Amino acid sequence: MADYKDIIAGTLGSIVGKAKELAGSETVVRFRDKVLETAESNGVKGIYDQGANRAKIYARIAKLSLEMNGQHQELSRVYAEIGKLCYEQYRSNPEGFFAPLFSQVEELGQSIRAKQDEIDMLKDKISASAQGESDIDVEIGDFEDIVAATEEDGSSFTDK
Repeated sequence: MADYKDIIAGTLGSIVGKAKELAGSETVVRFRDKVLETAESNGVKGIYDQGANRAKIYARIAKLSLEMNGQHQELSRVYAEIGKLCYEQYRSNPEGFFAPLFSQVEELGQSIRAKQDEIDMLKDKISASAQGESDIDVEIGDFEDIVAATEEDGSSFTDK
């Protein structure tokens, strides 16, 4: 047994010696010094600060973009209101470049009214045909019953 202890002790001593030798080598010392120099020169902190500042800038850009989109929608609503008021005021006597636009408004309004009339007619048709008829009855089984039935059959519910 003493021989094994000596072998193990010698091996450990050799490993410790090599580790000390490596730690003192010129390459490791230069690497260690470079890491310390970078950390001390705020290189890492500078990169962190730069990333944090960019994140703040991107968040501000996103917030301003959302606000602008909301204001564009509000502007469109205001323009539409101005247009409606102008149309109401001058629709009986459109002049200049308003005349073709006013006629487009009239055509679109007639088309919308015709489609609404057709929708109302179809709804009336459905309600007239449904009188005296009941809705389709759907029976939903109890979950435990369905599971028990499929287990007894040895098949899945979807196979049925």
